[in-house]
Amino acid sequence: MGLLLACAIAALIFFGPMRQDETYHAFADQRTLAGIPNFWNVISNLPFALIGAIGWSRARSGAARILFVGVFLTAFGSAYYHWAPDNARLLWDRLPMTVVFMTLFTMVLAERFPRSIQLLGPLVVIGIASVLYWQWTGDLRPYVLVQFAPMVIIPMLMLLLPKTNELWWVILLYGLAKIAEAQDARIYSVFFLSGHTLKHLLSAAATWMMLRWRGAVREDSA
Repeated sequence: MGLLLACAIAALIFFGPMRQDETYHAFADQRTLAGIPNFWNVISNLPFALIGAIGWSRARSGAARILFVGVFLTAFGSAYYHWAPDNARLLWDRLPMTVVFMTLFTMVLAERFPRSIQLLGPLVVIGIASVLYWQWTGDLRPYVLVQFAPMVIIPMLMLLLPKTNELWWVILLYGLAKIAEAQDARIYSVFFLSGHTLKHLLSAAATWMMLRWRGAVREDSA
């Protein structure tokens, strides 16, 4: 896994800076309803607030509380961004998501190597710094690494060192969310919701499955 991460970092360095594509903000569904612009992309973030609040109340550790605080804040960061999408607002969408990515990654590591929980603070800081670095320089490479490295390493850890099975649903649903995001306009052309709205709902479903994870919530409340 260390070799894989090193190769990914080397590849990102080799290919040079990655810039945010300005067309990213041109989402397929731009309907205004009830006075809310981009209504469905804004409103579909509400489940994150509910799940984050429930998760925080059931959390069995400080790390789990940080995880669900990140989920809770994602609702507001993403809704704020989708109200009027641009790079400045995208910062607030991505910041809480990096907290979720890095905290989940640390907790999965700590299930297998308990002392690695000490990495929580540094990894969360690295996640936040990756977004700030993009905002200051325009270079997405650190953020790309922060988002996608856990998506590769976590399944590898679960296969090589099995502990609990609940997170497979998280991985599956988040993978489907990324597919829906990539097919935003195509899905909207045949369905009343866009691919990006479905991405929010599938991602929220992924966080809901974290409520079933014994590594995050108390067993008497799961």
